Amino acid sequence: MNTELKNAVQAADKKAQYDESAKRLLGQKSILAHILVKCVEEFKGMDPKDIVPLIEGTPYIGCVPVEPGLTNVGKAQMEAG
Repeated sequence: MNTELKNAVQAADKKAQYDESAKRLLGQKSILAHILVKCVEEFKGMDPKDIVPLIEGTPYIGCVPVEPGLTNVGKAQMEAG
């Protein structure tokens, strides 16, 4: 395989792995609660443990398409897919 092409494929794979790991980390409600306390005015001064139960639902990580026209997929479609 062409070395330049091989390097591009490897770099894309590493970036995809990093992206997936970051999404999974940010999908943790306890992590998200800490971010909300530091970044969102309405949550400043609150204990992150008090915020966790306020975060509703389960995050959809990596299953919602981001291509134009596909971002507003209904909940039933995402659960079926």
